[in-house]
Amino acid sequence: MMPPGHVAVTWGVARLLNKQCDYRLLAVAALLPDLIDKPLAILAFPQSNSSQNVCHSLLLHIALLIVTLLFFPKVLPYTLAFNGHLIADRMWFHTETFWWPLYGGTVFWRYKFMNSPEAMLRVYLDIITHYPHVWLTELAAIGWLSWLTRQSRWYRWPRLKLFLQTGQL
Repeated sequence: MMPPGHVAVTWGVARLLNKQCDYRLLAVAALLPDLIDKPLAILAFPQSNSSQNVCHSLLLHIALLIVTLLFFPKVLPYTLAFNGHLIADRMWFHTETFWWPLYGGTVFWRYKFMNSPEAMLRVYLDIITHYPHVWLTELAAIGWLSWLTRQSRWYRWPRLKLFLQTGQL
């Protein structure tokens, strides 16, 4: 899933559950596995041929959930947004990464060469052109986010400023 999809799904679930959260933090939490793993793919694991590395592993997500439940229960919605990333990316199909580090500390699901920003862009373009369900999902996500923008009137500066200051919808 691409960034709009991660944000739209997370915000949609939070709205369905009527959660009073900081939606800015929910968006960051939903994107955090990619925000960490993309640079790691370039800097720490350039031979992995994957941009889904450590932060896309089930073990890390379970550990974070346990720590949150035991010590920081107030941040549970944000941890669940972080964990929801695995579901949205359907990581169970990417076995080596999902079960990392059981296959080895530097073994991840291999897709294509992507150890530079340009290579990652080529991979994203490849995904968009060869997997229609991805771009259809992203178009639906962009549509819903556009609808939310209109409903929330974020096209007016005072409304957008209020959202940016408070994170409340």
